[in-house]
Amino acid sequence: MKQTLYSLDPQRIQADFQRHTTLNNYHKAISTALDETLFQRATALNLQPERIVNLTAGQSILTEMLTGYYSQAKVTAIDYMPLQLALAPLPISTHSVDMVFCPMMLHWCVAPEEMMQEVQRILKPNGVLLFSVLGPDSLLELRQVLLTLSDKPYIPVFTDMHNWGDLLQNLKFKNPVVDVDYFTVYYPDFSQLMLALRSQGPTYFLKEMNKGLITPRQWQNLEQMYAAYRDEQGLALTLEVVYGIAFGPALRSEEDLLAQETSIPLQKVRRKLPKSSD
Repeated sequence: MKQTLYSLDPQRIQADFQRHTTLNNYHKAISTALDETLFQRATALNLQPERIVNLTAGQSILTEMLTGYYSQAKVTAIDYMPLQLALAPLPISTHSVDMVFCPMMLHWCVAPEEMMQEVQRILKPNGVLLFSVLGPDSLLELRQVLLTLSDKPYIPVFTDMHNWGDLLQNLKFKNPVVDVDYFTVYYPDFSQLMLALRSQGPTYFLKEMNKGLITPRQWQNLEQMYAAYRDEQGLALTLEVVYGIAFGPALRSEEDLLAQETSIPLQKVRRKLPKSSD
């Protein structure tokens, strides 16, 4: 599956996440709301997991939520960004996890299909995957304004909901369900909006991105153009969030494997013997 219309730069992604380690108030509110939504979807399943893995990209409060609710479970949080940079597999045994969470991190993956295969590897038979990602309508307002600077995008084109569903089916996850929700976030001014995005992690991380810096004059023009998206609540920014849930495939039994073997009648494979010369 192609993640974006442009290739991601893993080194730059990692550097940006390391640079912006502190959540400001605006991004903290967004992150909390998204984590709570994913958490509510998990608790609605009424499962009693023994082991949970939360794959994060940057800071997330979901681990704390999971630890408090599933008190009997072992909850492990893993920052996937360093593993992606090192091309390393998840440090988790095969078929050992009941629930895997991927909150707002798959859209930063250079190879999302390989990431999903790793999740499938560590899930127990019938274990559950829950994830959230940014959809293609995210940051529409900012995308339109930034296009005035260059025809090369500063923001990636995020993967559509249907492509995530197709990926889950192609990898043989069971009962995949994918849906979408929209959030509008408001900021008092353009500087606070950009600060919130930078606090979230990488904003400018495409290899094809225009390398030039934004001049003070260009920044002023961006502020003026973005004013068109202001209402009584502030400057609006759209987030399209795709949610997904799917179950890992059950291990095939020996009987299932035998049932798939092809039987060929002996008469169809018997070599024709030559007639005797006697």
